[in-house]
Amino acid sequence: MRPINVFIGGSSEAKKIAEKVKELIDGSGEINCTVWDQTFEFNKTFLRSLQEACYSYDFGILIASKDDIALIRDNVKDIPRDNIIFEYGLFLGALGNNRTFLVQEKGANLPTDLLGYTAPRYVLDYSDKDWETLCNSLVEAMKNQFQKSEIQVLPSTALAIGYFNSFLKPVAHFTYTRESGMPLLNTNKFDHAEAMIQIVIPKELSNNISARAMKYYTEKKYTTDGIGSTGRPFPIRFYKKADSLVVVDMPTTLNAIRPSVNLLMPDTGLGINQAKQQIERRELENFKKTLEYLVSQDDYAAGMVEVIWEDDK
Repeated sequence: MRPINVFIGGSSEAKKIAEKVKELIDGSGEINCTVWDQTFEFNKTFLRSLQEACYSYDFGILIASKDDIALIRDNVKDIPRDNIIFEYGLFLGALGNNRTFLVQEKGANLPTDLLGYTAPRYVLDYSDKDWETLCNSLVEAMKNQFQKSEIQVLPSTALAIGYFNSFLKPVAHFTYTRESGMPLLNTNKFDHAEAMIQIVIPKELSNNISARAMKYYTEKKYTTDGIGSTGRPFPIRFYKKADSLVVVDMPTTLNAIRPSVNLLMPDTGLGINQAKQQIERRELENFKKTLEYLVSQDDYAAGMVEVIWEDDK
């Protein structure tokens, strides 16, 4: 599994705190943190860079330090810089509450919409042990959340649910419940002790997953057939492994991801866009993770279906 990617934002006054948080979280060995000033590119606005960061990172941590003062209803308050609250809102809208953390300096006055919000808090004279405890709690929360699938702005979770319900679930049920001795394939006759279903996730997206799937099937020399009703069968590919039949499918529903990313972040020219590549990879990983969870919860599919990467051996 790749490392978890985390964006850390803050004001220039909080730069040392952000770097301390990065050092301690990176030390866990499972997470890569990037401090905000490392994400900005030449000839691109800060807002554009932040918008790309919202969707290309797995989590966001914003440091709300006491950098400004404001007169609020005749009271002088210590407040974070307004751009930090703005950035927090951007990440909150893109990643959701469970993947966005506001680390608040004790005494920093937050907007009333955040009253009652449980934020990790710190004080400037925190000891090394205090910082280690705070960062360990963030690491644990991110590792736990990273294992879960969520509906977000981009479509991978919904695509995985649709693919499971419309294709994988009925194929698994038919495969498991067919009568003893009844052939599984519509055309090819093959005696087998058991049948497995292998779902192959491409290692990266392309403009035409259908063509990529056909190329994959051809290279592997898989045979074409159908499963289920001869009037409306599910087209599949298969291969023989000892006395087992292995049904193979690469989900062409993944074709919806790249256009969705392009709608979110329109291209400004030809060439590689690393932020888009990172977002697409996140979407593929989330599709796979969601599918694996759905399989584990289905009595027929569990134990019969495996979800693998295209380049797995």
